[in-house]
Amino acid sequence: MKRLGWNSWLLALALLALGACTQAPTGQRPTSPTSSAVVEREGVRHLQHQVVVGYADEGALQEAIRHLGATEVGRIPELRAALLSVSQDALKASRTLKGFPGIRYAEPHYAMVTAPKDDPVEKPKASGGGVEALGLRPLGNPSDQILDELPQYALDPRHLDAKAAWDAGYEGQGVVVAIIDDPADVTHPDLAANWAGKAYDPVTNTVYTDAEAWVNFIESLDPANISHGTFVASTVSAAKDGQGIAGLAPKSKFLPVAIFQPSYVGDFYVARGIVWAVNNGAHILNNSWGGLGYGNLVKEAFDYALANGVVVVASAGNSSKDEVRTPAGYPGIIASVAADGNREKTDFSTYGRHVSSAAPGLDVLLANPTWLGGGYGLISGTSFSGPYTAAAAALVKGACPSATPYQVRRALETTTWEGSFSREKGWGHLNARTLANLLQGGCTALPGKGSVVRVKVEYQNERGRSPGLLADVILRGQGLRPGDPTDPTPIYWARTDQNGEAWFYEIAPGTYEIYVAGADLALTGGLPEERGTFVGTLVANPGSSASNPDFKWVLLNAAEVNLNPTDPYEPNDSLSQATPIAYETLTQLAYIYGGPQDFNWFSFQGQAGDTIKARVYARSSIGGTLDSYLYLYDANRNLLAENDDIVSGQITDSEITFTLSQDGTYYLVVTSYTIATGGSDDNPFNKYRLELRKTN
Repeated sequence: MKRLGWNSWLLALALLALGACTQAPTGQRPTSPTSSAVVEREGVRHLQHQVVVGYADEGALQEAIRHLGATEVGRIPELRAALLSVSQDALKASRTLKGFPGIRYAEPHYAMVTAPKDDPVEKPKASGGGVEALGLRPLGNPSDQILDELPQYALDPRHLDAKAAWDAGYEGQGVVVAIIDDPADVTHPDLAANWAGKAYDPVTNTVYTDAEAWVNFIESLDPANISHGTFVASTVSAAKDGQGIAGLAPKSKFLPVAIFQPSYVGDFYVARGIVWAVNNGAHILNNSWGGLGYGNLVKEAFDYALANGVVVVASAGNSSKDEVRTPAGYPGIIASVAADGNREKTDFSTYGRHVSSAAPGLDVLLANPTWLGGGYGLISGTSFSGPYTAAAAALVKGACPSATPYQVRRALETTTWEGSFSREKGWGHLNARTLANLLQGGCTALPGKGSVVRVKVEYQNERGRSPGLLADVILRGQGLRPGDPTDPTPIYWARTDQNGEAWFYEIAPGTYEIYVAGADLALTGGLPEERGTFVGTLVANPGSSASNPDFKWVLLNAAEVNLNPTDPYEPNDSLSQATPIAYETLTQLAYIYGGPQDFNWFSFQGQAGDTIKARVYARSSIGGTLDSYLYLYDANRNLLAENDDIVSGQITDSEITFTLSQDGTYYLVVTSYTIATGGSDDNPFNKYRLELRKTN
């Protein structure tokens, strides 16, 4: 499994015509180092000069482009999202759009996933397809593990029990599974017959329909480090043809989407790939990658898939911890845990209340790409329990094409070996035999449909109401037993966008306790009591949908997120307008706001020998978004000192300690790092207080 770091909503959209998800293919790969360089700032790994913007309408997008002095790189119309190239650092640039009219969210182009993959065990792969080369002899294995040519314990009657499902006629016929990964080998002997006929490079927006051209594309990258997607694809769709291995859904088709080339291409291109797969006939999306964090765009892309009836499966992760990783933790997604040969959770697998089920993920035998010698290899990770789960979902979709994502999930969960919940394996280890037994009862025997919930948050205080932007929303099933490892009560989390809305797709029906907290003070600044909280209930009804969701309106007693604050010291934008202050002064709350390049000037009288300490309290100490920058000038406007961060990359407030050389007037100038380095920064959350002290 590969690592990903990464608020918000998606209105229901009809499935658009094939190929309509993005601009026309260009075939051109971005090469500008300023647009493609990956950097890490404040713990956020992103493409240095790229910003992702979710917009409400075309006018808002164009105004944001003008405000940033940006160039549009690409667009995903279905998600109303655009990728912009900016001159300044993207993390800082995105903050200037917080609260910007018509902008639903703005975030740096995240690149939190790193390569190589973090699957814990990958044994050397053999060239050629022979049994002898792998040291795996059919006579050395139980005969019921030979389902094609090579032994596969994962599919035997003690694990997935694949043959029982196949014999009943459930092999994934008519189902397309998108392999959202590094580029899968469509020419491998076990995969060629089940390629869906298209493959996609989301970076250049190019669709490949020719196998040789696809392999040439792969070989133009770094093929020595591209194998993961082939392993994953063979877990699902390897043909049952008397050679090599078989996938759990051996008559399903696979659709490669290359989001690792071999490094992670960034959230925008991942979202573009997800939308393309949905628009091009995928019934199931397999995601054998993940990490920590929360990103608006990727959440919306998966919501788009769920809203269009597409099942989404994600590997839980290989952190060995009880924790929620994304995308496995997003509402509506089926999260898979890796099991060993004893049907128990592996030591490396991530686990927790959010997981759905377990499947084999230790030393499973899968296909090795032809550019690395072909043949087969043993490999481990939740990266492979995930596609076994996607393949099991394909058995359901093949039998019942109209089954909703939640129905598919519950069909898998109610037919496991254990039939009971634990945080280590969800509802238990998948069992294709009992799944087939359920399907033989007809599609009316499937579990009931899930729910779609829309939450609208507004803030209310003495000045009236305002949109509940940037609020955290938690849905917790009633009766949840904290600390009980066998409690299956669902719990979901999402964050509102700048319109105050949060969506939960394909979740369990039932009565929920809803917890809402106002905007994170780390972003907006302020006092804890100004954030506000709400606790109530809502009912998620079975069968509610993207077009007719269950709705909850929450009125939160909280300080509104002030998108047009008043600075008590303005105008103080030049030396002649400087606001006088004295030693031992701490100013009121002030803002770097109101123009693209706001410099706030303060004057004070000093004497020769005075050692002064000037401190800006900003994001690191009082919250908000201001990464401050502080200058000290003398009366002749000579720069005496300047400071960006008190501790580089950790404490982004600014501080200057300086001994004055003569009597006279001096000036402190506060601005943002972005402005100080030539960019624009006009964020209403750019709040600060300036302190001036004499220390001798």
